[in-house]
Amino acid sequence: MGDSDNRREYERLPKEFTVEYSAFEFPLGKQPKNEVCCADISVGGVRIKTEQLLEPESKVVLKIFLPRFGKFHPGYLKVFESDVGQYMQAISEVMWAEKDADGTCYAGLRFLDVDEDDWRALENLIRKYSQEAE
Repeated sequence: MGDSDNRREYERLPKEFTVEYSAFEFPLGKQPKNEVCCADISVGGVRIKTEQLLEPESKVVLKIFLPRFGKFHPGYLKVFESDVGQYMQAISEVMWAEKDADGTCYAGLRFLDVDEDDWRALENLIRKYSQEAE
């Protein structure tokens, strides 16, 4: 990836988490939801693999399912730790989208609005996974 790696502001974690996305258009509840997988994630955004090419500059609502996510939250009561339903929600912008020769689509999404505690938990989660990989 060369030059694009050097421009990255945040460390990326190459981990496949389940991601649900829908268009950030009102009414939000009526927008169709698409379930995909992320290719990597950072505290600045996520790269997803999808069957449809997304429109650059469009806004989407993301729900990223992160096992043990609550464990990384500041002040989290670990007594209630459970993998069920642990996710981070964010409003994001499609920064780029491309299609491979085999027809697989990828999109880079930048987080625009994330809960501060979720952002810190994601930062802690990425740090932990990165340390384990070393």
